[in-house]
Amino acid sequence: MKLLLIRHAIAEDGEAFAAAGGSDAQRPLTEIGRKKMRKGANRLRAQVERIDLLACSPLVRARETAEIIARAYGDIPIVERPELDYSNPPEAVLAWLAQCAAETVVAVGHEPQLSRLSGLLLSGESRGLIAFRKGGAALFELPQRAAAGKSVLHWVLTAGQLRDLKRD
Repeated sequence: MKLLLIRHAIAEDGEAFAAAGGSDAQRPLTEIGRKKMRKGANRLRAQVERIDLLACSPLVRARETAEIIARAYGDIPIVERPELDYSNPPEAVLAWLAQCAAETVVAVGHEPQLSRLSGLLLSGESRGLIAFRKGGAALFELPQRAAAGKSVLHWVLTAGQLRDLKRD
């Protein structure tokens, strides 16, 4: 299985959004976050030709990021997975991945969960090995059944590097 982890794009400031009465789960992407993610998602197709399963956290900013990716890939369906909520441990995501039969999975989530998940995938320990900036991505190769410490990292790209990729 190929697993592409993507952190959500730039979202509204958490403190300002909360001060205006919004909850963290409802915090949306900014217009600049959407614009940058659209370009990054379109360029991502040069690295990942197809997506078999596009999953995201149930939080609005992750869902909006996944919707941008889905459009870039021809409006593919999106599945919300509660395991990708940052309040869940990376082991919950790994248990879900172990049940996936898809060949290429994209999971849109949050920090610090994604960095801890990367540590779990690569070293078997839930510790941050890769710092995911907003809109950043990392591609892993997992065994047929996902397991801790058994993955190979293919690449890591910041959002800016993703946008700078050449189109086909």
